[in-house]
Amino acid sequence: MQAVALAVAETPVDEKGLQAAESDAATGPVLRLAGLQYLIADFSRKRLIWQECGSQTFEGQDSRVLEASFASAMRLLPPQTQKNLLSFVQTVLRKGKSGPTEIGGDADSGLNGVTLYGLRYEAEGGQQFVICHPVGGIAESEGGAVVRGLAPILKHFVENSTKIVLTVDNYGYIRYASPAFLKVFGIADPALCLGRNIAHIPKRVGKTLSLLTLTALSRRAGASGRGRFQLPGGDSILLNYSAVFFRVSDTVGGVLFSAEPGENGRADLAKVFDLMTAPVLVIDSKTRKILSANKAARKTYKLTQQIIDDTPVTETLLHPKSYTALLEAARKGVAAPQAVVVNSMDGVSKNKRLRAILMEAEDAPPRLILEGKA
Repeated sequence: MQAVALAVAETPVDEKGLQAAESDAATGPVLRLAGLQYLIADFSRKRLIWQECGSQTFEGQDSRVLEASFASAMRLLPPQTQKNLLSFVQTVLRKGKSGPTEIGGDADSGLNGVTLYGLRYEAEGGQQFVICHPVGGIAESEGGAVVRGLAPILKHFVENSTKIVLTVDNYGYIRYASPAFLKVFGIADPALCLGRNIAHIPKRVGKTLSLLTLTALSRRAGASGRGRFQLPGGDSILLNYSAVFFRVSDTVGGVLFSAEPGENGRADLAKVFDLMTAPVLVIDSKTRKILSANKAARKTYKLTQQIIDDTPVTETLLHPKSYTALLEAARKGVAAPQAVVVNSMDGVSKNKRLRAILMEAEDAPPRLILEGKA
């Protein structure tokens, strides 16, 4: 009791988090049983105060005190876990103490929850609190600094990977996902998956992936091969996959899932691009430089690699007014080809009809695609 009270007094409260929780329950602090150091329930105000160990998550944040209402704090916990936790603290309030009791376990997946012990504390004014803490506490030598250093590196490589990549921690919570994973598995809103326990959302990520990940976690062993994965929308895809189980410390680890389409889903897009008989240019709409030109475009417009790399298209093939007209047509979604004058690098100018398409790009200006006639 004294140790918990001392920790509360010495640890700075995250005032910004408290203000956010009061103003908007949907974006306030969220209780995660993984890494819980202690939990205080104030029934008079219907609020929870808790502290999590930063070394047990991949967020790379220091340990801090958080506070939120019961509903807001437990909004991401499964309904059954919410009921069990509320029942446990009510038992402590009624009997004075309770535990050890496991909260948050999943019998179907075999994942263990956190074992809590609770005591009732009465203040001088008659106000009663329930203080809960995990049985056994948190190991001090588990290498939290290593995890906090690893987290931004792992996040960078996952979120910038062109492959299908997903990271799940050893408690089953989804931490990071690559754009390719979100696209292939048809996840329009990442917030519905990131930070959630994969055992509780099989319909959102597909039952196959959920079962594979949980099996790797329970067996503490990886798996690889080629198989068909069910997708959330009801379709399925053949993937060459690898699920690697890793451990950083006694309590920190997880599964790194990566995959690529099967043989029937693979295509060398660069070769397909060059095999097209119509000349095609891909242009950065901001810098106006040519990002890519297929074989037909290089031949038709007499382009060299040096010209492609160094010179904007408005200084070579197109007049600035012609470029602006093509860009406006692409923005408006005009499907008909536009008549413009194209100045080939051999000094010959010809009237051409180019179809303009605007392709959005993540964290980059849109790409203008110009397609000529074969």
